[in-house]
Amino acid sequence: MQVIAVANQKGGCGKTTTAINLSSSLVIKGKKVLLIDCDPQSHATMGLNVDAAESGSLYNVLTTRTAEQLSIEDVTVEIKDNFDIVPSDALLSAIEQEFADLDSRESSLLRALGRLSKNYDYVVLDCPPSIGHLCINCLRACNIALIPIDMSLFSLRGVARLTDILAMLSNAVGHQVDCRALITMYDSRTRYSRLVLEKVREQFRTNVFETVIRYNIRLRETVDYGVPVSDYDRMAIGHYDYSMLAEEILCSAGSIPKGKIDKSVQGYIQNVSDSISTQDHALGTVQMIRILIPKCPLILKWLMIWFRLIQTFLMNMRMNWTRNRIICKSLDRSVLRKPRYEGGVERYKPRKDTFRKMLRKVSR
Repeated sequence: MQVIAVANQKGGCGKTTTAINLSSSLVIKGKKVLLIDCDPQSHATMGLNVDAAESGSLYNVLTTRTAEQLSIEDVTVEIKDNFDIVPSDALLSAIEQEFADLDSRESSLLRALGRLSKNYDYVVLDCPPSIGHLCINCLRACNIALIPIDMSLFSLRGVARLTDILAMLSNAVGHQVDCRALITMYDSRTRYSRLVLEKVREQFRTNVFETVIRYNIRLRETVDYGVPVSDYDRMAIGHYDYSMLAEEILCSAGSIPKGKIDKSVQGYIQNVSDSISTQDHALGTVQMIRILIPKCPLILKWLMIWFRLIQTFLMNMRMNWTRNRIICKSLDRSVLRKPRYEGGVERYKPRKDTFRKMLRKVSR
């Protein structure tokens, strides 16, 4: 059983979004996944439309109060086939005080996972945005520490504290964790995003997922419906990116042969040394083809509507211009011109003021 902790000290970098959609993508790949919401804010619980009051929460699993203790199976809620969640609520924040004087408190979650009777392929831990007993328990229980880094140097600097905790755990209990960074909310149109990406590649080197999670509004819309992006819109860029992340994790764990993943994501996953512009171009081309082909009828319909609107506008302009021209030609020249005499010869001079007044009447 592989345990993945999605952790970063900075908030708003996509931890909960990554935990939910990565779990759903692993389920689509045929794996049995348990998502554990370790954040007292319970965003993952709300993001999947689960009520912790009905089943209990992670607090009942970790608490030291015997009367309220439950096992993980007792509080597990089924989202769909092969996808379960252990919800969270505000009571989980009291664990910090309960663990203050407890021996071996950093291994409480690890012991709870060891008592699992169900055989899960992956356990995904959604960590809180702080370095406390809950986050340390997650890091102690995990095999892989996935660190989401959004396009902000604050997020990059918050990783230093997390790596210090991992080094401390390694020295204290000999627990080795595969620490890898994941780029989230990436926008290839901005120069600053490319700058942050270069800094992350430079700092983590080979410990960076080749998959990049691009900014996608569909990932935010899924919260309102309480479903992962794979159930909300399978043509969304977010679903495609998290699907590639799941394949990369399965490949690194040996669940998918190397040749298979290379063939399935050809033109998408690039080498770290490849230029950013080349990678963005490949990503955009593949995704554009995947989006446009199923939606060709809808696109053609909108193109026809715009064509009709432009055609109607141009015809109205031409009709107005022709009408004004005919009216101006049909006006009596005696109204437009005032005769005058010079040297006994009758000459005509246009009266501009009268002509302008007539045009105003026509335009009205």
